[in-house]
Amino acid sequence: MKHTKQEMLIKALKILKDLNPQYFKDENLKKISYHENDELSRPKGKIANTWVAIVDEPIFDASEFLTISDDTGEPLYYQNANMIIHEIQKDNNGNYF
Repeated sequence: MKHTKQEMLIKALKILKDLNPQYFKDENLKKISYHENDELSRPKGKIANTWVAIVDEPIFDASEFLTISDDTGEPLYYQNANMIIHEIQKDNNGNYF
């Protein structure tokens, strides 16, 4: 494990606020947990150590998941029941989109 739970909690909050600034609230982040040798959805079948943040999506009353690489500390993908958003990028100012 390269990152602490606290570091990844702060990172997850930043990413989620950047991706959805109008609707995301801190209390929507339910928990974050470490997964050793996790099988990724993107790229399919790859194994990596990850942090997974569970997010309450209140509008549709559903859970969503943000997967962050423990190796790089950067987001791998965000997924909900309908799709996986796998191209989370970061601009020159450090903001995610």
